Amino acid sequence: MLSKISATLVHGTLNKAGKIALIFSIIGISFSFGENVRAESSVFDQSKSVSYNGKSYAVTWVTVDLKDPTLRVKPVTAVTGIGHVESFSSMMQRNHAAAGINGAFFDAYEADDSQRFPNGLMIKSGQVMHSGENQAFTVLPDKTGIVQRIKTGMKVSVKHGGSSYTFEPWGVNKYYGSSQIDQVVWYTEDFGSSIDFPGTTKIVIEESKIKTITQNSAAIPIDGQVVMVGNSSNNTKNLLPHLHVGDPIAVSSSSLNSDTGLMMGLPQIDAAVGAGPLLLKNGIIDINTQRDGFTDPKITTNANGRSFIGTDGLGRLVMGTMSSATISNMAGVLKQLGFTDAMNLDGGSSSALYSNGVELTSPGRLLSNAFIVERMPQAQIQIAVNGQFVNEFRGYLQTETTMVPLRGILERIGADFKWDGNAKSLTVKHGNQQLFLRVGEKAVQVNGKSQGLVEAPIIIDGHIYLPLRAVIESLGGQVSWDQNLYRASLSIP
Repeated sequence: MLSKISATLVHGTLNKAGKIALIFSIIGISFSFGENVRAESSVFDQSKSVSYNGKSYAVTWVTVDLKDPTLRVKPVTAVTGIGHVESFSSMMQRNHAAAGINGAFFDAYEADDSQRFPNGLMIKSGQVMHSGENQAFTVLPDKTGIVQRIKTGMKVSVKHGGSSYTFEPWGVNKYYGSSQIDQVVWYTEDFGSSIDFPGTTKIVIEESKIKTITQNSAAIPIDGQVVMVGNSSNNTKNLLPHLHVGDPIAVSSSSLNSDTGLMMGLPQIDAAVGAGPLLLKNGIIDINTQRDGFTDPKITTNANGRSFIGTDGLGRLVMGTMSSATISNMAGVLKQLGFTDAMNLDGGSSSALYSNGVELTSPGRLLSNAFIVERMPQAQIQIAVNGQFVNEFRGYLQTETTMVPLRGILERIGADFKWDGNAKSLTVKHGNQQLFLRVGEKAVQVNGKSQGLVEAPIIIDGHIYLPLRAVIESLGGQVSWDQNLYRASLSIP
């Protein structure tokens, strides 16, 4: 059989410290006719016809270099929140996606389009966006992707007087139905703007303290949460008496690897989407639908349009769609393409794929959620403080100055800080150091003495950023740089 060799050279530049330009070169070699490659920098897509088990399958996939510091990977939901639906193209455009794919299974046939809830876990920036137990594609802080079967967990500790009480919500951003009167659920802004389930008590949390306790509808505060407590006799007797307005709240989230029993804090996972079943593990076909919780023949035995996500032999993220195939044949095709780890995503009419402004596979329905690669306007700088990865924020370059999120740093060193919204000023106390700064002013006061800043503090999405050097000089400590991860590691006493 004659072979055709096609080479595509792709150039892309990334601004690193304002000085370093990277040139990515991708050489594609194919041994069959009909392969097509479209590329742009560190995100490129391909389509190919693959013969396997006596049949031909059309496969389209996107490859992503997770080391590109201008990229962020995350799950997204409909604009009006979890349980609602939106067009796939709108999700991609609204979230500035460089690439994206449909995500977790959801209640697509629910008549009420405000209750088409996902069935899989989602983790965004180290925080549980939707709880669950699934095979999940996870992106770690070291910018590697792995497939693992995990279960999310959460513990909430409440202090009142000299005592402390801890409880575990049933889930995050879920609803178990009006008949489950004992349910306790943690809600964030990802769910929507408010919670209005009758027959429940809403505990409104803002700035890590209980602000309101009400039986009425409750708005979810910006950067806050609402705990919904079913008005069962059990909760009325054992939980609600421990909750008071003004009580401080501390939350710890975790993930349990269902296969190894290993528990880890969620800061160890930057992003994740749960679905399944597993297809490939370490280059070996590994399908066990019973283990992964699937009994529907649409998944276990029937052929259908498919979506998948995983990694290739170079450790890059791959996500794609395939013409009608059984789960076993899909696994065989992906192994033949050289992928090492992969899992199934929602498919059929939900299958959707996007790359560099083009909808490569269009779904036949509105979607509840998707998994995207967002292209950021500036290179994103990871921050670690005293060994703790700061998931929720990234630093960035402004001209040649590294700007870092102050709150993420202060919280991890246990500093006290107070924000004055009217004056747009921040006062910080840590050990013997006291800082005072005001947004827009190129100066910071350290123990009453003014020090100049190369860039003024700025507010982005409600959070203050200021030059990294100012943080180190003001609070004391050292910083080390990891060029591969594009990470600044701060050591602050």
